[in-house]
This record gives sequence, structure tokens and C-alpha cells, in this order.
Amino acid sequence: MPAPAAEVVSAARLALAYLAATNPLPAAPCDAILGFGVFDLRLPVFCGLLYRRSLAPKLIFTGGIGAGTGGLGAPEADAWHAALRKADPTIPAADVILENRSTNTAENIAFTADLLAQARPELAFGRGLRRIVIVASPSRLRRVGLTLRLLQPSLELVRQVPPVTLESEWAVYGLQGIDYLAHLTGELDRIVSYPARGWIVAEPLPAEIAAAHAVLRAAVPK
Repeated sequence: MPAPAAEVVSAARLALAYLAATNPLPAAPCDAILGFGVFDLRLPVFCGLLYRRSLAPKLIFTGGIGAGTGGLGAPEADAWHAALRKADPTIPAADVILENRSTNTAENIAFTADLLAQARPELAFGRGLRRIVIVASPSRLRRVGLTLRLLQPSLELVRQVPPVTLESEWAVYGLQGIDYLAHLTGELDRIVSYPARGWIVAEPLPAEIAAAHAVLRAAVPK
């Protein structure tokens, strides 16, 4: 497969930077770190690092088996927990909460809300949890935030991902057999189309991101 044109690579960089934009770390601790499962096991390790920096006292991993599970061979939350334990076995089990039935982002949020309300009411959204760090795959981070703003508008969100480059993400997705240009294009498509379906808060694309979206859509085979 020929290398993509420089214009396409530039558009992909812009798209990823927009989708993966983070917030400054707060001076005071948040209530929890909420990790949205996917096949990339660097992310639960990153969540553990944030926990060790006392950014929040609880870790919540959400994800069953869905489109982003890849080759994990287990529910995403369970695989994330195993990766976390391997990287840092001293994190207390009581500080890690797992939701392992959900299959998409809306279910991640709804099932986590139900789990907390029933099993850990002191941590229920809007009560015990008011400000949370959210960690997701870089390309999905913005959409996760927009979904949370719709479904849990009382939450204050701090978006975080590890340092990311287009090259590293391209390689990680390539190992899963995923066309990363098509993946980025699809994420931008969702930002544009999901508000009309009532699935996320509307956020019009900035002009330069809309232009990058057009370049990517033209480059990706239909």
C-alpha cells in the first residue's frame, strides 16, 4: 500500500490532536479516574500512574466486549485490571472498580452509573463523584467527553491520555488490522452526526478540523 500524501498525513495529525485534546491537571485531587476500555493496554498503566500521583483515590474501568476489544480475549475492564495489576500489584483492590458488561460508550456510562448506585452508592455520579478524570483511547477521548456531558451533565470532566503521536497510534492500530486513517475519519464522522441522533452533545468542528475531515474523507476508500 503506498504511503499517504503529505496533505493526508497533515490532516490526520490535526484530527488526532483535536480528538485527543486534554485538560490541564487540577491542583486538587479529583474523585475518581474513569478509564474507558479498549485493546490498548498502555492506557490502564497510565491510569495507574495518575492514581500514584494522587490525582484521584479510586480507579474505575468500564468495558465488556465490543468493537474496540480487539484481541484481548476478555472483557476490556478485566483485561485492563490485569494489566494494571501486572504493572503495579500494590494498588489496593478496594480502590479499583470494574464494570465489564458494556459494549459501547453510552453503555459504559449507563452501566457504570448503575453499578455505582447499587454497589458503591457513596461513589454515585453527582454525589460521591463530582469531578472525574476520564481516560480513553486518544482518538475516542473527545467523543467520550461529549457523551458524558450529555448523559451525566453534573460531572466536571478532566480529559487525559498518555503522550501520543500519529506514528505510535498508527502502529498500535495497525497491529489490530485497523486502517487508522479510516478510523480517524470515522471518529470525526461521529462527532458530526451523533448529536442529531441524541447520542452526544453537539460540538461543531472548528474550521481547520472540518477541512482536515474533508481531506481524510476524500482519501479513505468508500
